[in-house]
Amino acid sequence: MNKKPKSAVGIDDIAVAVPKLFISTLGEFAQARGIEPGKLARGIGVEKMAVPDVHEDAATMAASSILELIQKNDISPQEVGRIYIGTESGVDEAKAIGTYVMGMLERIFGPGSFQECSTVEFKSACIAATHALENAAYWLRAEDGDFNATGSGECERVGIVVATDVARYELNSPAEYTQGAGSVALLVKRDPRLLALDPVMGVFTRDENDFFRPIGMKCAVVNGRYSNLCYLAAMEGAFSSYKKKALVRGMIRLAGGECITDHLDQIIFHIPYPRMAEYAAASIFRREWRGLPRWRKIEEEIGPEPGEEDFSGSKEHPSNEADYKRRFSKSAQFLGAYERKVRPSTLVSSVVGNIYTGSIYLGLASLLEQNLLVPGMRIGLGSYGSGCSAAFFSGTVQAGVGSTARGDLLKRLDERVEIGLADYQLLHQGERNESVIPPSGEFALLEIGRDGYRHYDLVG
Repeated sequence: MNKKPKSAVGIDDIAVAVPKLFISTLGEFAQARGIEPGKLARGIGVEKMAVPDVHEDAATMAASSILELIQKNDISPQEVGRIYIGTESGVDEAKAIGTYVMGMLERIFGPGSFQECSTVEFKSACIAATHALENAAYWLRAEDGDFNATGSGECERVGIVVATDVARYELNSPAEYTQGAGSVALLVKRDPRLLALDPVMGVFTRDENDFFRPIGMKCAVVNGRYSNLCYLAAMEGAFSSYKKKALVRGMIRLAGGECITDHLDQIIFHIPYPRMAEYAAASIFRREWRGLPRWRKIEEEIGPEPGEEDFSGSKEHPSNEADYKRRFSKSAQFLGAYERKVRPSTLVSSVVGNIYTGSIYLGLASLLEQNLLVPGMRIGLGSYGSGCSAAFFSGTVQAGVGSTARGDLLKRLDERVEIGLADYQLLHQGERNESVIPPSGEFALLEIGRDGYRHYDLVG
């Protein structure tokens, strides 16, 4: 008996939940912190930061994004076999955040409606949701043969992967202006309409102290500049791993004068702040273009690369290397590639801020909202998690992308309520007792019991 060929697996749809509050980084905030607004708008790329209200946390945002995903795709709870959640804003040291989320969802769908759905919490800084997606895809591929063979009449099951986080740094710290909050839910299934995942993922991991949050601390410890270096080194390592695997498997075939990035129509990098995606792109493109005919044009514009042998003093090379990086990032060839392939994915992050595990998938939502996903395009995704680990993978946009129900994300972002510095600081420190906007028609954290248990409900 011939077996049915295995189906493609990937992302069928996406839903985003963000708080209704935000603070502008360019006004009162910038003035109070003594920062030139232009540095934040152009140098960092963050204009607004999403701020959770008193009743909001990583769990409520996760439940909200899942609910939107389920409702707009008319999915029943019985179809959902896995809810995998990537977060570094977990609300309990033992109890999975997904169980709280299922409890909220059952306020709508009824008690026990998700009892045959597994959930687990992934933690690996900002890369956690990417590994949750990888595992959900493995689960579906493993079940594919069994599902096709049984003919039992069971409904085909789907997975939901959620990235949900509240990025929080100390007040007046160098990283404060990159905060944000939000949740992105991905519907993962066979024969997806949006993005079929390629069977190759490049990875890179090593032990670093660039960013961490010890148990009991609300805010992360950040070694800012060093973290940027770790990000770039890990991304280069993961991309190199991806390139090697893609070429060996014949997934991508290069003609003369081509490189891997020529075969990626859009590239989404992890976006702790939009300018970091530009740094990552410059690092990868520079590495890819060396030795190709196009490199001669770059050298004609900005000069040859510095080498160790060009300098007599050991301290001269790093400064000249940094200068060459700046010149490369301003070259016509790089700027053209960046504007076409990378910048469009940073749109939403510029007005939401960093949402850790979900930042890379906000990039995917940005492309979808701008109608930039065209069937046949190959999308590259570079995910980074401090501490540190990186992954680079890709997927092909499917013919059904036009049939996905468009959300109203950009409209919701425009309708948010701006708060001032005083309210922002009270919310940040947990010193405000009542919500700025009382919850209505949404999931809410009602109280934390004396024993530490969190009580959530759907507030009408």
